[in-house]
Amino acid sequence: MFHKSFVLRIVILLAAMPAVLLSSCTGDRDDTLPKDNSLSLAYDSVAYDHTAQFVTVTSSDDWTISLSYSGQDTGWASVSPESGSGSRNNIMLTYSENDSSYVRTVILTVRFSGGDSLSAVLLQGGNPNVSGGDDPDPDPWPGLESDPYQSGWLELPAVMEQEGTAFVYHMTDIDGQTKRNYSMLYDAARRIALWVAYPLCHEYMGSGRTDDWGFDPKIPDRYEPVLYRGWPEGGFDRGHQIPSGSRNANTDMNRQTFYFTNMTAQNSRFNQGLWASLENRVRGFASVCDTLYVVTGPIFDSDVPEDSRWTEDNNGNMVAVPDGYFKVLLQYEVSTAEYYSVAFVYENRDYGRSNPEASDMCSVSEVEEMTGYIFFNNLPQSVAGSIKDQLEPDRWGF
Repeated sequence: MFHKSFVLRIVILLAAMPAVLLSSCTGDRDDTLPKDNSLSLAYDSVAYDHTAQFVTVTSSDDWTISLSYSGQDTGWASVSPESGSGSRNNIMLTYSENDSSYVRTVILTVRFSGGDSLSAVLLQGGNPNVSGGDDPDPDPWPGLESDPYQSGWLELPAVMEQEGTAFVYHMTDIDGQTKRNYSMLYDAARRIALWVAYPLCHEYMGSGRTDDWGFDPKIPDRYEPVLYRGWPEGGFDRGHQIPSGSRNANTDMNRQTFYFTNMTAQNSRFNQGLWASLENRVRGFASVCDTLYVVTGPIFDSDVPEDSRWTEDNNGNMVAVPDGYFKVLLQYEVSTAEYYSVAFVYENRDYGRSNPEASDMCSVSEVEEMTGYIFFNNLPQSVAGSIKDQLEPDRWGF
């Protein structure tokens, strides 16, 4: 089927950072925290010359705020007041203008008198007017916005950007709160996302479809396939990696699924049949748990782009055609604080059937071996191996 020797440019998380509670369905691993304790920033990421914003703490407890930094550049941010009682929406976070060329990170941690704690991360962009130097996180494509990995987002694989690839993520508004929509690792040579990762729960799902095809604002247009119309070569659909149907609670989040960077040349019968049925099953899995974490990506028989099959986009640019696809799932159960995983692997062809079967399933560990990715890197290391080795069709209704 696929070469087991297939290995992509992967492996190491950009920086070791504490797990943080950022926008998730009900809080990733911190779902046991009381719902009346919360921490939010006005902005999760800011430009190099942005220097202040308000922070909101919601609680009935006393609390204190501390700051920590993920890199060598420290002391460039401050918060006032550093302690208080009850809810406040006018806590001032100030920071200096970034005079370096690289993105820097500060972590806010609020500790409550009841013993709980919450954290959030602020990213400040690099100064484009400053020449590079000892940049710990160099931009792989000059001029491209490229953000460091978001620690604590449970769906993220452990990978490092390599030449010609970029990690980007897209945020969206849900009921007045800024939350993540999805993340991807994008490959310029193949004009395709090597994986797309996202959380899934009820607050992301609704009805409606924008069909608002367009360029991804975080990737230079010249590296994207042009797909205002379908693929010129017959037999392919513009196959979404994160499905439109999994992001239709509002227009903004759905429109982002129609970015060209989210598209692949997917066999039409497969896309409209078996793959569509799997996507529906995945949404069903999400409806019976707190949060389902999903990573979808293409599989290539060779890790050398030149050896890939290619097709043309609307402008005649060459785009790689996947030999297959993987979808890995991690389910979190609040009531038991337990995780369950499963994976599916398919070739990019018509299977002549429309429903997934138990024989399509494999363990997440098997897909790691096949692709070289380390999935769900923020799982506690003490249990990650056993969780990703699971293969229990009955648990998933097969």
